[in-house]
Amino acid sequence: MTVRRMTADDVEQVEALVKASFMASVAASLRPAGVQTFFKVASKEALLLRLQEDNLMLVDEVQDVITGMAELKQGAHLSMLFVLPEWQGQGIARCLLQSLLPHCRDAELTVRASLNAVSFYESLGFQKDGRPAELAGLRYQSLSFVLPETTTLADQFSSALWQKSQ
Repeated sequence: MTVRRMTADDVEQVEALVKASFMASVAASLRPAGVQTFFKVASKEALLLRLQEDNLMLVDEVQDVITGMAELKQGAHLSMLFVLPEWQGQGIARCLLQSLLPHCRDAELTVRASLNAVSFYESLGFQKDGRPAELAGLRYQSLSFVLPETTTLADQFSSALWQKSQ
């Protein structure tokens, strides 16, 4: 596995990966409007625009195949985390998250997780914030990972990951 910054050359592969993962695990639980909203957010054009904004987008690559991607928005919000269905369960999402953490600029990392991913985030130490909600047809659960001020986000999260894997 190699984690690196996403480039404009990766956009087609990333779009295909995100949409494949979404269709395999999330789409069936949504109405058509939610699927349409997601496809707009995951389009090549939208990904290219976000590459130019205050977002850090990382990809995991194995032998020239992009197997996963993560997006950290404004140093505080995990806006995307996807792994190709056939590569899930191999630690790619955890690796991508760990790679994003040094770039967090807040003591709290937030995510609006699709409902099927809530248990994954909870296994990493994220806590639910409120009840599930819906925005533009997308159903999600807000979660956050809050850290004590005495440690860095990366140290605390890595420690939580290590403890959860034991």
